[in-house]
Amino acid sequence: MFKKSLAAVALLGAFAGSAFAADVTLYGVVDEGFLYTHKDADDTTSDAVDNLELKSGIQAGSHWGLKGTEDLGNGLKVGFILESGFNADDGTQPTAGTLFNREASLNVMGPFGQLSLGKIGAITQGTSSWGKVGAVSAFGTSYGAANVANATNVFSAPTSVADNMIAYQTPKFAGFTVYAQYSMGNSKAGTTSTPTQVENKSSTDRYYALGATYANGPANLYFAVDSFNYASYFDNLTPSTKDVDDSLTVAFGGSYDFSVVKVFAGAQYFDEVDAGSIGGLKATGVGLNKSGKLEGYGLQASVSAPLAGGTGYFGVGYLDASEADSVAAADGVDVKYYVTSVGYKYDLSKRTNVYGVLSYAKGDQDVTTATATVYDRKPSMVGFGVGLRHNF
Repeated sequence: MFKKSLAAVALLGAFAGSAFAADVTLYGVVDEGFLYTHKDADDTTSDAVDNLELKSGIQAGSHWGLKGTEDLGNGLKVGFILESGFNADDGTQPTAGTLFNREASLNVMGPFGQLSLGKIGAITQGTSSWGKVGAVSAFGTSYGAANVANATNVFSAPTSVADNMIAYQTPKFAGFTVYAQYSMGNSKAGTTSTPTQVENKSSTDRYYALGATYANGPANLYFAVDSFNYASYFDNLTPSTKDVDDSLTVAFGGSYDFSVVKVFAGAQYFDEVDAGSIGGLKATGVGLNKSGKLEGYGLQASVSAPLAGGTGYFGVGYLDASEADSVAAADGVDVKYYVTSVGYKYDLSKRTNVYGVLSYAKGDQDVTTATATVYDRKPSMVGFGVGLRHNF
């Protein structure tokens, strides 16, 4: 820790002369392994595809970060988190032009709780320090590249990290912590065909969430409601307004540790969410991400248990959805999705582990119009990954 703190201070020294007065830490994860996928789109225009690749971030997204706190006295502290993702296999950034794509926040902490401002992750995901949904799955939010039955595989996560976010969490009381988030959206110049977006106005998408966690001994619980208030006014386009149905997700779940086995479960209702916001339906999953706006639910259950000196995992998930009300009345979409996964992790030290995961998923999509069934297909995917993760 001392060496990491010195390295962080040296790195910050060029632009933070007072860094020696604060507790600053350099941290991160390097995760790399081999990923095999077999995808069958069940489409007459394409064949099944097999792919073997060296892949960064199978278990956890590779990233580095700086975090620090300064004690202001009287129970008050100010801190920051700057966290940047990278691809360990080729050294590139996953988000071009954004250095701190995972989090860039300034935080004030005290007896009142914590107030954070900046680019912050939603509580319904696992990317940043604010992500809480991992509590409902033995896999957490890991292994997404192998399409494993993790916390977001059958859950919608409308956003991972939001700009211009205001976030607050209460102090823990009787095991409970409550969270509230609001993103003011972004300002962006428009064109003759794209809208001008103004931060915190109805011309930009604004995100908000409310949630709570509970931790007491072997029991951990999670609850969250979130929504996107979609843009509805455009001063540079004709027509300048449009009737937009906002998204909504409601999720709950948790875990209980029986010592010999830890059991997880979760459920989510979603409405007016894009199919691409659901992990298993994405192009990296079974590829039903172009199903449009959906209404439906997701269910999941999983367990973890000590196994051969490490930890074994097993999980299943199910999703059932249809077109949302905003979809044209003449169009119909029905989507069902199933996933089952196994995994194993073995710790080589407190900071390094090896892992392996295997997952199978299958979708069922029916698309109809007022006059005919356009298509009925059942895409499937097998994902297998092995790798090494090191924390620093």
